[in-house]
Formats: sequence, C-alpha cells, structure tokens
Amino acid sequence: MDAYQATFEVHPSHLHARVSGPRTPENAIRFLEEVYAACQRTGHAKVLLEMAFTGPSLGVSGVLKVVEARSRDGAKLRKIAYVEASPDGPGKAQFAETAAVNRAVNVRLFPDVAQAVRWLDEVEAA
Repeated sequence: MDAYQATFEVHPSHLHARVSGPRTPENAIRFLEEVYAACQRTGHAKVLLEMAFTGPSLGVSGVLKVVEARSRDGAKLRKIAYVEASPDGPGKAQFAETAAVNRAVNVRLFPDVAQAVRWLDEVEAA
C-alpha cells in the first residue's frame, strides 16, 4: 500500500489540504490534526479537504472515532469543504458529514473541487 502523504496549498480565501494513503482511523485523525494546525499557522478559517485514502470504508464505528476525536477543533473553523477523491468511492463520506454537522462542524460534502471552492468563496450573510 502507498504510504500516508499530506500536502497543503495556501490560497487567498482558504487552505487546500490533500491526503492519500491507507484508509485507517489513525490516518484520518492524523490528517485532520495536521489540517487544523496548518489553519492555525496560516490564519485560515476555511479549508478544502481532498481525501484520497485507499482501502475499505472505515465503517460506522471508525467514522465516529474520527469525528469524535476531531470535531471540537473542526467546529472552530468557519467552513470545511470535503471532497472524497478516493478511487474506492465515497464509502461513509455522507455519514461522516452528518456526524460532524451534528457536532456543530460547518462541513459540506462535494462531488468535486470546483463546487467545493465555489461554496468556500461564497460571501456569508452578516
């Protein structure tokens, strides 16, 4: 299997974070920790997550483990756009979105990067 790899690209309006590697709860938690730290470093409150993990879906308990571990910091960010770029398909991505939203995280799942960026760039009502 490919090794875990995360990259971060700073844009004027948001941080674009990409990850690939084996799909495990530990790798997902590690990535989200690194994303939050990068947001703190760069001063960004909006982030685009492009996740291309490989392997079987985490399952409900694995997804909940990740959401429980990272939702507190995720709720501090203004917007999180999530694109499931895995060659194995979306798996439990919609369940993860719902679980995070239920924990006050402003996250939305998108089918592609272009739609995600449009949402991130929308002007929010005052």
